[in-house]
Amino acid sequence: VGDQMCDYNEDFRLYMTTKLANPHYVPEVYARVAVVDFTVTMAGFEQQLLGHVIQQEKVELEEERAKLVEEVNANEKRLKLYEDRLLEQLSASKGNLIEDEDLMSTLSDAKRASMEVAEKLSTAVDTRKRINAAREEYRPVAVRGAVLYFLIVEMSLVNHMYQTSLSRFLGLFDVGIEQAETHQVMGKRIHSVIECTTQTLFSYVS
Repeated sequence: VGDQMCDYNEDFRLYMTTKLANPHYVPEVYARVAVVDFTVTMAGFEQQLLGHVIQQEKVELEEERAKLVEEVNANEKRLKLYEDRLLEQLSASKGNLIEDEDLMSTLSDAKRASMEVAEKLSTAVDTRKRINAAREEYRPVAVRGAVLYFLIVEMSLVNHMYQTSLSRFLGLFDVGIEQAETHQVMGKRIHSVIECTTQTLFSYVS
């Protein structure tokens, strides 16, 4: 501390928080600490809200998307294991590689797995496009919700009575979705959801 040498435990950690929404520090501070910004951005919250809306409106679509992500990760992990195994055997192999039966067997397995994974990943790309296209239909709802949330956040600067937690906002947002009229035509349903969620939140803050 200062010009004095001090003993310290390597497991010691110091965490500091600030209520400043967008803090700025001198470069020396950034060089010595790890700054983690938990600020909610418009784009980030819009994407989060889109997933939330899909869970309410199209549960099976969100479940399919989650399953797809798991399958893609599993296939990529499987391919990586074969590659690591092959590299390990190549580095340990001595003499003629063609005569190494274990290496040739691993190479054959890796080639077969690579073809299977490539085919599954190709199918996953098509499935992801279809799911994303269906999710994007609800994008206007997420956009409106994100705008309303940040408007309410800004209103709290005028008066503390307008302070609203994220969980409370999502609860009111869900109420608006539930009260919206059901329509067979997707466009009408989305329009109804936007109108009801806007009215619900307006009634809450007014």
